Amino acid sequence: MSIKNKVVAITPFICSIAFFLIGFLTGKWHPAWMVFLLVPLMPFIVGEKKIRFSVPLVIAIIYVVASFITGLWHPLWVIFLSIPVFHIILTPTKKEPKDN
Repeated sequence: MSIKNKVVAITPFICSIAFFLIGFLTGKWHPAWMVFLLVPLMPFIVGEKKIRFSVPLVIAIIYVVASFITGLWHPLWVIFLSIPVFHIILTPTKKEPKDN
């Protein structure tokens, strides 16, 4: 197992420790959950996987940034409804073969 794989594998454990340390030491439980975003991002950070453009990832980043700026976490969840709308409108459809 390479060092990159080991780092990716231990990330959830490290994030859990960081979450509890931040929560208990500062009392900031709500923003502390953000450390868990490192779990899916770690393969990209260590170079295990290449970053591809992803509409859901972009929408999630927009949601987190907009929610931090405005503090409107609950109403801004509707941003996620744009993901299926985007795919319905912009994804090409496959043509069905004609049956004779």
